[in-house]
Amino acid sequence: MGEQGKVSRRAILVGAARGAIPLERIALRQPEDVVICADGGRNTLEALGVRPDWYVGDNDSGGRPEGLPAMLLPPEKDVSDLEMAVSKALELGCTELILTGCTGGRLDHGLANLGLLEQIHARRAEGVLMDEMNEVRLLTPGRYEIENRPAYHYIGLIPLDAKVTGVSLTGVKYPLHEAELYRGSTLSISNEILPGRTAAIEIGSGCALLIRSQPEQR
Repeated sequence: MGEQGKVSRRAILVGAARGAIPLERIALRQPEDVVICADGGRNTLEALGVRPDWYVGDNDSGGRPEGLPAMLLPPEKDVSDLEMAVSKALELGCTELILTGCTGGRLDHGLANLGLLEQIHARRAEGVLMDEMNEVRLLTPGRYEIENRPAYHYIGLIPLDAKVTGVSLTGVKYPLHEAELYRGSTLSISNEILPGRTAAIEIGSGCALLIRSQPEQR
């Protein structure tokens, strides 16, 4: 349940890059989920046999499906199709946004798409970026409990700020206590959640990306 008893609504946003995952892997897609394609993400969804609920884009690499609600954008603009798809999802009242088909292509787009997690957080929603190998979330100061479901082999923290302080990790192979992480350091990658345990992560100050990678075979 969200604020004031409202039911949380999810948006699944699909971009045109490689690595989009089948929607059944997204925590059992629910009927109330909103599926939004960002331009060429329309082709990805078509290959998966899924018709989106919204099209957002400038028609330069996907094309609007006939009869579909759309936010049509000019080819020359200051933001990406995917950023506008995020805005549409938030406008529709979605409080959880799942981004896929957003990595594995152009590096500038991939890095910018990771940055959209900060924008989503600033709008008081939860965001996660997923591809075939990774699940990425933004962590801000606070305490988090991470269950290894669905199961991934590795878990890592990538500092976004120059310094992230008060970092403690328990329930993992390589624990930390009140550590400082520096942007550019590899100290906090390639960790593993211990079998049968729930990882606990605490951050005192700064922001980091939590990346779970290499999904276990199902």
